[in-house]
Amino acid sequence: MYKKILVPLDTSATAQTAAEHAIAIARVRKAALRLITVIDFNGFVGGAPTVAEVVNDDARLTLDDWMNQASQWGLDVSTAIVETSAKTPHVADAIVTEANRWGAELIVVGSHGRSGVRHLMLGSVAEGVARLSKVPVLIVHPGEVPVA
Repeated sequence: MYKKILVPLDTSATAQTAAEHAIAIARVRKAALRLITVIDFNGFVGGAPTVAEVVNDDARLTLDDWMNQASQWGLDVSTAIVETSAKTPHVADAIVTEANRWGAELIVVGSHGRSGVRHLMLGSVAEGVARLSKVPVLIVHPGEVPVA
């Protein structure tokens, strides 16, 4: 159970907490870990190549940092940069599609814990992942300490 764990990352505190939980679970379960960053180009107009290059470079740096941390524990770690597309127009769609493609058995995702109007305006990637996923989703909030 939980031999393949996927965790979407960005530079937020929620992603940091999700990564810490995923690494702790992977250590206990001796599971493979897949670290991904989703680049959402839906908001970009014109598709300037320099913008795409900068975003891609930032994503790679984030993934490399977490891959180095996970590798220190001897974990089997892989990374991917995933982009939204016509088939996967939203970040949650892209995360679940990558989880399915890779064969993830668990997705660990961070949540800001917004509610009310802020939630309605900004939506929730974590909620979307939980709704779309066919595998268990662990939603963690900033500052939650891994138990494992």
